[in-house]
Amino acid sequence: MQIVQKPFDLEIDRAAELGNLLLDQARVLREHDPIHWSEKYQAWFVTGHEECMEGFSGELPLSTERLKKLVVAPIPEEEREARIPYMIKTLPEWVINLDAPVHTRLRKLMVKAFSRKNAENERLFVRQAIQDAFDRVEGKNEVEFVEDVARRISGRVILRLLGLPDSLLPELQGWSIALNSALGGQPVGPEVVEEGERVLLQMRELFLKEIKKRQENPTEDFISQLITARDEDDRMTDEELLGTLYIVLIAGHDTTMNTMVLGVATLARFPDARAFIRANPDKIIDIVMEISRYIAMSFSMLRTVKEDFIWRNHQMKEGQFVFLSMAAANRDPKVFPNPDVLDFSRPQDKNMTFAPGMHHCIGHLLAKVQLTEFFPAFVARYEPEMLDTKLNFGISVGFRGLESLHLRLHPAMQ
Repeated sequence: MQIVQKPFDLEIDRAAELGNLLLDQARVLREHDPIHWSEKYQAWFVTGHEECMEGFSGELPLSTERLKKLVVAPIPEEEREARIPYMIKTLPEWVINLDAPVHTRLRKLMVKAFSRKNAENERLFVRQAIQDAFDRVEGKNEVEFVEDVARRISGRVILRLLGLPDSLLPELQGWSIALNSALGGQPVGPEVVEEGERVLLQMRELFLKEIKKRQENPTEDFISQLITARDEDDRMTDEELLGTLYIVLIAGHDTTMNTMVLGVATLARFPDARAFIRANPDKIIDIVMEISRYIAMSFSMLRTVKEDFIWRNHQMKEGQFVFLSMAAANRDPKVFPNPDVLDFSRPQDKNMTFAPGMHHCIGHLLAKVQLTEFFPAFVARYEPEMLDTKLNFGISVGFRGLESLHLRLHPAMQ
């Protein structure tokens, strides 16, 4: 009797339900075929480390111009102008949705605001934001860590960077959930896309007011730096500026927040890891990178095929979607031996969390400032007890996060 195998796939539309089982599916795909065509999703999944490096290299005809094609897809083409007019206008102007040379031009204008010096200048505020968040939940029997702690750290940092008040923190939660759902790379319904449109219009109204204020009275914050950023006679258009601010506000705090939350959920399971962090403050950068590799918050980035070509004996067709999975690459045993083990001694030079190539995360230095302060401060103060029986993941498959995390925070042993 011939045994018919069940088709391999990476069920990105079940990301919330599967949680970390998605990593098991990615492992099977990598072992079966690291460049895999999914009939279900009509897309390629790339899961090998070497293959992902090729995909990010810029040497293959893969384009980042994908959001404007993927995000709007649930809305019939003839209805888009009426239902999501602003999304159609703004998405093509976002730096994460552009190829060279336009991407290169915008990134050059942004890079000074994300310099190492500017990131380090925020370190004292980051420390205070962490202590404020911890103090705020002191004595509580149960803590919902996502909103009560983590967003109050990364959210306050990004609001300060932009020169915006802490009073926007409640709006930040709703905006983040809506845009991560709409733009996260997984299949969604039209109502999710329309909610993304509504939120973008709210954010546009906010930022137009803030831009006008700084045009009249410039300050030293990020918005002012972008308004005045120039390269010879070049500067950002209004929509390029707005698109950059949307990305910085949401991705700039949400990915760091999710790393904190997923990292804490992991450390709650491993007391030896908590002890190692306490004992090895000099290794904190490698510790943060290993936590980031292990938790797989950065799951995948999407590309589209610009023209027909052959990639490792696979026929790639113009217009097809390609998911480059950093999370799967970060668990490739050819590069990371015993990849399912949290190992703070392993080298991190091939870690793909912040993505290689021209789209390397421009805010990685600010994220590292926050994370290198957060994890030592957390384990110095707490022994966490997990109260959830199952991790409550959101639906985004690009950058994964938990919608809630319930903990009991016991004092750390001194």
